[in-house]
Amino acid sequence: MSARVRCIVCSVGIVAVFVVLLSFTYMMSMPNFTDSERYLSIPIEASGASNRVAGIYLNTRLFDTLIEILVFSVAVLGVRYYLRHSPKVTLPRLSESAVVRTAAGILGPLALLLSAYFAVLGHLSPGGGFAAGVIAASAVLYVAIAQGMAATEARFSPQRIAAAEKGILLLLFVWVLLPLAFGEAPLSELLPPGTPGRLLSAGSILPYNLLISVKVFFGAWLIIAAFAQHRGDL
Repeated sequence: MSARVRCIVCSVGIVAVFVVLLSFTYMMSMPNFTDSERYLSIPIEASGASNRVAGIYLNTRLFDTLIEILVFSVAVLGVRYYLRHSPKVTLPRLSESAVVRTAAGILGPLALLLSAYFAVLGHLSPGGGFAAGVIAASAVLYVAIAQGMAATEARFSPQRIAAAEKGILLLLFVWVLLPLAFGEAPLSELLPPGTPGRLLSAGSILPYNLLISVKVFFGAWLIIAAFAQHRGDL
């Protein structure tokens, strides 16, 4: 058998194995509509969140959400670790255009306002900590595009942000373990659900959204800063 034939056979085999694994994964991950109906049948008074999605992923399925946050943290660590071993580049002086600076000055505060809205009212309406954090990071990216990374990093130091990001992750896990101090199981809800539709309702969902939004904002900015430092791109 020639080298070319062996290469073709090997390629076909790899593709076949990939298709089988993909099919198996798809069949195993088919949604269970019974579970969906069970979650939707839970009254909003149980969590106090008018936004049912927030009531599910920050109350009923809180454990899954914590795993997602941990995965995101590992991704941030991975990006910073591997890029740290790449040589730093000279950061370009970005746009001197008055149009870009003016647009960033308008869009940045609007994005921060939208981020705050999603974080604070995510238990009442569509939104939440994940979306709020990404929007906040986009607002800082606007500033970096208009003023350059050097000026932006002077305000948002990656070293300090990295320490704060780890601190928020620790605080999140302390929060979910706090019920142990009161004789309850971890992840138990300690705050009252309150009246659905009010700002101070939904138990711990509001604090979770605030912490997650800051956590995602810090992590996303660290990734942006790492790529800018070692790749010269924004």
